[in-house]
Amino acid sequence: MQINTFVLLSSSVLLSSTLAFAGDAEQVTLRLDTVQARPGDLVSVSISMETSELVGGFEFTLSAEDSEVTEIGWDGPLFSNGWDGWDSPISDGSRRVSAACIFTEDQVEPGEYLLVNAFVQIPEDALPGSFIAFEANEAVFANYDFEMGDVLVVNGGIEVLSNADISGNGIVGPEDLGWLLGFWGMSGKGDLNGDSVVDGIDLSMLLSAWGSPG
Repeated sequence: MQINTFVLLSSSVLLSSTLAFAGDAEQVTLRLDTVQARPGDLVSVSISMETSELVGGFEFTLSAEDSEVTEIGWDGPLFSNGWDGWDSPISDGSRRVSAACIFTEDQVEPGEYLLVNAFVQIPEDALPGSFIAFEANEAVFANYDFEMGDVLVVNGGIEVLSNADISGNGIVGPEDLGWLLGFWGMSGKGDLNGDSVVDGIDLSMLLSAWGSPG
């Protein structure tokens, strides 16, 4: 019987448990969502876990290119009893996330469910139309017997939408309306809501931002 150490680390907590492993857990899927946001937005990105076993603990690092992962929302069903894991920022803007599920009453049935939400700050100068990759690295999973399993990570990202100042002159006005109407019925610069077609929804968004920076 091999003795191993499962370590969960945060800025203020170091949890180290020496456990006897009876075997290996099955593969777990960690799935990161893809969402849309505008330059300067603070956007929530959900992270789900699919497993055939009870979750005993996990750890991974989240990164979003040049954007900062500012905090973690511990609001998945695994944390419905009011306890949280640990998360700590890293100097490059990424964040380390970890948890250990000590008590059986804190468990949820195997399946696919929301694990946590991560909040990502989109830079003010993010290029509309660009894609910010949102990734999980160094992922570790253990079941309730603390048998280690393989983790399949499905990464996501943030699609940066155009704002209403289509012309880029610092204020929403007639030039932007001209741009939007020029792309009417097509995809392009006037697609403010990111649904791949310029239509009345985009026009309403532009008019609501009229006279503002967008």
